[in-house]
Amino acid sequence: MKLRTDTYKKGAIYSAGLSVVVKFIAFIQNFLIAYYLGAGTGTDIYFYLFGGIIAGCEIIQAIVSSVLIPRSMQLRNQFSAHEENSYLNAFLYTISCIIILIIIIAAAAGENSVRLLSNFSESDIREHIRLLYILLPASLPYIFNIVYAEILASHKYFTFPQLIAVINNLFIIVFVILFHEYWSVAALSIGFSVATFINFIWLVIFMKRNLSWSYACFSFTHLRRSFSDISTVFVNHSVVAFTAMFPLYLLSMFYPGTITVVTYATKLLQAPMNLLVQLFAVLQIKLSELYSLRALREMRRTFISVAGKTVLLSVVGAVLFFLFRIPIIEIFFGQGAMTSENISLFIDILGILIIGIPFSIIISVSSRMLYALQKVKVYGMIMIPANLLTCTMYYWFIMQKGANGYAETEVVTETLKAVIIITCIFYLLKKIK
Repeated sequence: MKLRTDTYKKGAIYSAGLSVVVKFIAFIQNFLIAYYLGAGTGTDIYFYLFGGIIAGCEIIQAIVSSVLIPRSMQLRNQFSAHEENSYLNAFLYTISCIIILIIIIAAAAGENSVRLLSNFSESDIREHIRLLYILLPASLPYIFNIVYAEILASHKYFTFPQLIAVINNLFIIVFVILFHEYWSVAALSIGFSVATFINFIWLVIFMKRNLSWSYACFSFTHLRRSFSDISTVFVNHSVVAFTAMFPLYLLSMFYPGTITVVTYATKLLQAPMNLLVQLFAVLQIKLSELYSLRALREMRRTFISVAGKTVLLSVVGAVLFFLFRIPIIEIFFGQGAMTSENISLFIDILGILIIGIPFSIIISVSSRMLYALQKVKVYGMIMIPANLLTCTMYYWFIMQKGANGYAETEVVTETLKAVIIITCIFYLLKKIK
């Protein structure tokens, strides 16, 4: 398969096709983790730490995809590739300095940092603290991988996010199978870290050879002009990251294995959703290019066509998923180290979360349109108060109903956000003549 595609349609097809492979491998990974390691305190702490690192990385990814990539494509089209190169390097090196400082502080604090940010017992944290020391060093190259994959996508190398995910998942699978008896949960962290460094080396070499990318040039001239939008996205997605981690913080005080079961349910839910979300990544590149060329009518037509079809597909998929959720869970997760209590909770949580699939798709596709229109502040004005409301509801529902309260909050708030953001999109579309 060609790594670079000539058209956005081919890019969408290749990305969607490879996403099927990625999600299948990710499903196998989750199945094997559940089979060999089950759901307990060790997996809870791993998923908590890993989730925290990913939540932080997603802030960077949001800034890159919503602000830097649209702006860098304008620089490339209107000025030169060198201007794009210098602009993106300036951001990447700035954020790297900040992240290195955070890593040093977290590593120095050790057990205290985990104790401060979770409700796990001191004995459990002490037993599994090596997970923190394994994952922290991998977080910096992981961020580079995310940024480089977004840059390559803007140059029509759409499949790199999937290829990186394939390598990550395969290494975790291999390490779990081979070393679960020796390293237990640490096998997950080591497999992820090894894969991350391999991906980083590969991407650095690939960009140098295929994009003639320079790692020495950087300029803050254009980056300063993006500071306002970057700050808006940072604040918004910091709230998003907090919203993602806050329920896990609350759930860390519940029965061991609760966070793990919630994670399994969320990942199983995201498997079909991410097939559509990946198409939206290609859609945003297409919409951003149309916007840079001021082809606004074509931009509107493309969005309406893609959004309508994907939302309809998500409704049909959600109904089928709900109907078959019990046999899927029992067949693939009812074996090995998972207990009957874990499976029962798994079924309950997934059944509730499935209801929110169409609304999550509406939010995802609509946000791509707002990013392409460079209406980042509008998106922030919608999502920041919505996410703060979500945190309040998390506290109330989780303290009352535990893990089921988490799922109920997800559905209610996703519905509310979808209604608000689609209303805003229709208003903006009407202004396009």
